[in-house]
Amino acid sequence: MLSTLLAQFQTPDAAVHFIGCGGAGTAPLLRIFHELRFRVSGSDLIDNRETEALRNMGIPVFTGAHDAAHLPEAERLLVVHTSAAESSNPELQEAVRRNAVILRRGEALAEAAKLFPQVIAVSGSHGKTSVTAMLSFALRELGEDPGFLIGGTLPCFPASGTAGAGSIFITEADESDGTHTLIHSTIGIVTNMEDDHVWSLGGFHILQQNFRTFADQAETLVYCADVNTDALYRERQNGVIRIAEWDKNVFSEKEFSTRGDFHLKNEYTVLLALERMGYPRQKILAALEKFPGVDRRMTVHYDTPALRIMEDYAHHPTELRESIKAFRKTNPGRRLVIAFQPHRYARLERYFHEFAQELKAADRCYILPVFAAWTGKGKYTSDDLAEAAGAISLHGTFEEMAGTICADLRNNDLLCIIGAGDGKELIPHCLSLTQNKDL
Repeated sequence: MLSTLLAQFQTPDAAVHFIGCGGAGTAPLLRIFHELRFRVSGSDLIDNRETEALRNMGIPVFTGAHDAAHLPEAERLLVVHTSAAESSNPELQEAVRRNAVILRRGEALAEAAKLFPQVIAVSGSHGKTSVTAMLSFALRELGEDPGFLIGGTLPCFPASGTAGAGSIFITEADESDGTHTLIHSTIGIVTNMEDDHVWSLGGFHILQQNFRTFADQAETLVYCADVNTDALYRERQNGVIRIAEWDKNVFSEKEFSTRGDFHLKNEYTVLLALERMGYPRQKILAALEKFPGVDRRMTVHYDTPALRIMEDYAHHPTELRESIKAFRKTNPGRRLVIAFQPHRYARLERYFHEFAQELKAADRCYILPVFAAWTGKGKYTSDDLAEAAGAISLHGTFEEMAGTICADLRNNDLLCIIGAGDGKELIPHCLSLTQNKDL
């Protein structure tokens, strides 16, 4: 186990404060720190399910405007913040004034991972959340009590993060800000690598170097072969499992017919990683057959003979292509209606033509306004994408946009809401409208 700077903050006279504690990555990390017996507190601009859950655990959580007074009194103070927190944040400014140790969320995660004897870290451009969730679920089914941090919601788990029994820790390792380079793992998994996020990292060469560093710090590397990952890892001689082709014969006929190819590839990756840890293949497969899926990943929200409404998190052209393939494969004979929300202007600009091409595979397509994710405008808008894809551009409230979509739904349609932003807010309105139409 590596030494960690966190040891100095596990005493009664120390405290750890999280800025942006209601986020999908920060809330489970705060929960883990709490379970590891750090004195913790948090703040966020808004109340949500996560902040409520943290309060119910007895953790002081402040919501509303950030305020220097939210920082706890302590002889030693560690402040962990989301990437969305800017230097002008009054809590960050107060942390600087008090000479606190300040870490980004990913830096704090890497330090927390050092507290566990075994670490499985999952990085990659696509599939991190699903693979991390599968590993966590399967290990529980296999009788373990792992710690984990999942960047999504697994319906059968009470939370997306826990310290578990303290011996095994499974976590996503984020490539978007480069903090996956800080994690030392027993098993490092790379699902794939594309040039996503290069606009914030400084170029593709930096992304490559980051993935190389992540792998170098893994005792065993499990990676799915593609042009980019092979360029980085093919020469590695020891402690490497290269997945060139996944063996379709290991899955049952039912699994193969009802799950998308990318889902089965994720399962195969998990299978090989857990076999490396010494678990028997048949027991791993039996556990994975029970996996309920992650929220917003090929999730069914409504299902009748007349209409099925599903959701997926795809927000990159590769993900979108695989998502559409899976929808077609598992819903033969249905008209495919897509409501897609671009995620970040930078991503829309980089992959504009690829997005337009993939969306043409739908029978009917609607484009929601871009989810800006706290950034300004970009070169392309959702209207531009709709025109290029031969789609319909939506505007107005979520209720109004849902009304436009549902007015055109037909018997035996498959409606898919796709994207990583707030487009999910369409779903309750679509459910209400379709039920009123008896679809």
